[in-house]
Amino acid sequence: MVRKVFNVSGFDCPVCATKAERYLSKQDDVESARMDYTNNKLYITFKNDAWDCKKLAKVIGKVETNPLNISEVSNNANGKVKIFNKRMKILLVRIIAVVLISLINIFFLAKEDLTILRTVLYSVAIVAIGYDIAYRVFCHVKNRSNILDHNLLISVAAIGAFIISLLEINEHHCMELGSIMIAMDDGMEAVMVIALFQIGQIIEAVATNKSKAAVMSAVELRVDTAQKITLDGVVTVKPEDLEIDDRIIVTSGELIPIDGEVIEGEAYVDTSSLTGEFVPVLAVTNSLVYSGCLIKSGTLTVRVGKKYEDSAVSKIIQLISNGGEQKTKADEFIAKFARIYTPLVVGLALVTFLIGGLITQEWETWVHTGLEILVIGCPCAIVISVPLAFFSAIGLASKNGIVIKGANYLDKLLEMGVLITDKTGTLTHGSFEINKIEAVNGNKDELLEYLYAAECLSKHPIGKAICHNVKTTNLASKVTNFNEIAGLGIIAEFEGKSIIAGGEKLLKQEGIEMTPVVETGTIVYCAVDKKYVGYVSLSDVIKDNAQPMVNLLHSKGIDIVLLTGDKEDNAKQICNKLGIDRWYSELLPEDKMKYLEKELSNTNKAVAFIGDGINDAPSIIRSDIGIAMGGMGSDIAVENADIIIMNDDPAKVYDSIDIASKARNTSLFNIIFALFIKLAVYVLALFFGEASWMMYVAILADTGLTVLLVINSLLLLYRKVHRKTA
Repeated sequence: MVRKVFNVSGFDCPVCATKAERYLSKQDDVESARMDYTNNKLYITFKNDAWDCKKLAKVIGKVETNPLNISEVSNNANGKVKIFNKRMKILLVRIIAVVLISLINIFFLAKEDLTILRTVLYSVAIVAIGYDIAYRVFCHVKNRSNILDHNLLISVAAIGAFIISLLEINEHHCMELGSIMIAMDDGMEAVMVIALFQIGQIIEAVATNKSKAAVMSAVELRVDTAQKITLDGVVTVKPEDLEIDDRIIVTSGELIPIDGEVIEGEAYVDTSSLTGEFVPVLAVTNSLVYSGCLIKSGTLTVRVGKKYEDSAVSKIIQLISNGGEQKTKADEFIAKFARIYTPLVVGLALVTFLIGGLITQEWETWVHTGLEILVIGCPCAIVISVPLAFFSAIGLASKNGIVIKGANYLDKLLEMGVLITDKTGTLTHGSFEINKIEAVNGNKDELLEYLYAAECLSKHPIGKAICHNVKTTNLASKVTNFNEIAGLGIIAEFEGKSIIAGGEKLLKQEGIEMTPVVETGTIVYCAVDKKYVGYVSLSDVIKDNAQPMVNLLHSKGIDIVLLTGDKEDNAKQICNKLGIDRWYSELLPEDKMKYLEKELSNTNKAVAFIGDGINDAPSIIRSDIGIAMGGMGSDIAVENADIIIMNDDPAKVYDSIDIASKARNTSLFNIIFALFIKLAVYVLALFFGEASWMMYVAILADTGLTVLLVINSLLLLYRKVHRKTA
């Protein structure tokens, strides 16, 4: 199978996009198709050979009459959204022309003897402004697909209004209302119905495109140029043209164009675009830096570590822009809603017309009312704004250092009942520090000096932790016969003395008498010239936000389970301290899978697993929601996790749930508010159906409401994520 992603724009509404999606899914060559209208993306998997853009356009053209812009998405796509396209410009010109015709009719041809000329001009105006709508209706009827859509509703309403206008022309009516009303009655209402609808289409498109652009700009970290160092000096190149091991220079005020390692200089780097943290980080020689981060002060020379398409910025833009690939429950609801809603509106308009006409015998009045109901009933406000709310939520998450790979995971976050967590790198920093020093003869300084000497050449995390922030250059020069024994410890000579540093097993193996210590943490014993001199205890440091994460998730009724390869005592200690519900210790990666399966089988809620994205990859993949910590630059995390927390803050799990809740609440508000307004205007139409202003109110209940709710969905992008007091 071959999977491809296409940019597809030009659909009138999500209903049309869903129709094309269903048609594509039925093709013999297609395994699956998913159209993300909000983001103008088509995700399609072919069974054998993939189609090109030309063939794809031909197939979609059988059910979609609008001209579509189709292009294949490349890895270097920057996700920029065009606010005002050519089609919208042409439509705007048509609207202006029709408005001019209407003004000429009203102010220059407002005479009774020019009725025919006015009618002809209005007819021309109606054709000019509405031919594309009528053509779509014709194609839908011809293809027998999606006939009862908003195009048919507007067409029927406009034609009905025009016919009624012609029937109302009579001498008595003209004398009563005056010459200007004569000109308006000849077809002005019909023109206004279509013109206002088309204006609404432009406003909707601009508002929707601006919303998409705002979301993408929130994660737009792409840099167009890089300053490459060559033998001939510094030259400007595209980041895509850089190769691994190339050298670039980045100065104050510039975005880092590509991932790499600092080889010269130092600078304060703003990583908030990736992590959501606004405190600048000092980057020095040997530090790793990531694309999309801003140099606040200083200058760095960076060795390129990855190709551009593999760098952090490229992956994040791709993940965010593809966030609509998976459908949410709201999307599925909207798809079903759109298929039955429009026929219901047509039925409601027809029933209202028949019942009202039969009871009152005022058929003309109830024709007006029926036509207004058709306009009121257009579903665009709901089917556009609801998916956009979830897309905006993905953008909001990215602004807070959380990458959510698909809108469907927002639904799953709200279903979470259990969070399974790794310890090292998730709840703790994964870096040890000395918390206890115990010398046999009370001379702690000598004990530490011997340990520094033994561990100063070690590459093991324990050795690095013991010597952390200690200048060991002078000590290292005096160390000889250094021997690091894997899993046991170190034997070395320092200033003529034999030093042994390591676990209980190593000291017993060397015949050194000592009493093992029973306490939590990692114990490193030390002996000098075969004589035991003491020990130090080291423990992993708990992250500042580990406790808030536990408290916040417990406030939502979510259980927390720890799976760790650490010793039972250490696991028990950290769980008791943080208030974690249960734990399983001394586990291998395959053991973690066993307990994950146990948790999955014991609950009907979603089970999330959070880990560092490397050795926990199997569990991340198997869980309902896989969450990777510290995903910046981690290929394994980006590939396997559903949600990536770009810094090391475990409490962002709660932030993710909060953002998902905001998306759900916004979409529910949009649905309820839209239905309430449409119902209210429907009732208004029952009482004032014949009033000339009622049709314009009906149009506002469609296009105006759509714009309002689109803006409401967009505002989600600018909401603040607030944590409760943990």
